[in-house]
Amino acid sequence: MSKNQSSYHFHHTIGINCEQAEAWQLLTNVSDWHKWDTEIKKAAIFGEFGLGVRGELIPKTGPKLSFEISEYSEGNFYAFKTKMPVGYLLIKRELYKKGKITYFKDDIQFTGLLKRLFGIMLGRDFKTVLPEVMQNFKHILENEHSK
Repeated sequence: MSKNQSSYHFHHTIGINCEQAEAWQLLTNVSDWHKWDTEIKKAAIFGEFGLGVRGELIPKTGPKLSFEISEYSEGNFYAFKTKMPVGYLLIKRELYKKGKITYFKDDIQFTGLLKRLFGIMLGRDFKTVLPEVMQNFKHILENEHSK
C-alpha cells in the first residue's frame, strides 16, 4: 500500500492469473462473498446485480448493514455504499487486464464528518486484513476454479 493512504481511505491491488470474466463472476456473486472476505459472515442482494440494487451483509463483528450498488460498469467495476452516521462507507471493486493478468483493486473509503473516527475504529483493522482477503479471492480463482 502506498504511504499516502489513510485509515479512512485506502486500497489494495492484486494480480490474478485468470480471465477477467471469471473474476467478475466471483466478485458479483454476493452470496459467496463470505468465502473470500473473512470479515463477512453472510451477504445477499434483493434483485439482479447492477446499479441501484440493494442488499445486506452481516459482518464478522457488528450489526447487519444495508447497502446499495452506487456505481456499476458490467465486467469492470462496481461500488457499494452503506450508511454510517453522517456519512458512508464506500467500497469500490475494480477489475482490469494487463497482458495475461487480471488485476483486482479494492478501494475502501469512509466519508463524512466522522470519517477519521471511523478510520480509527474500523479502518485500521480493514486495512490490515485487506491483503489477506484479496489473497483468498486470488486463491479461489487460481486454484479451485482451475480444476
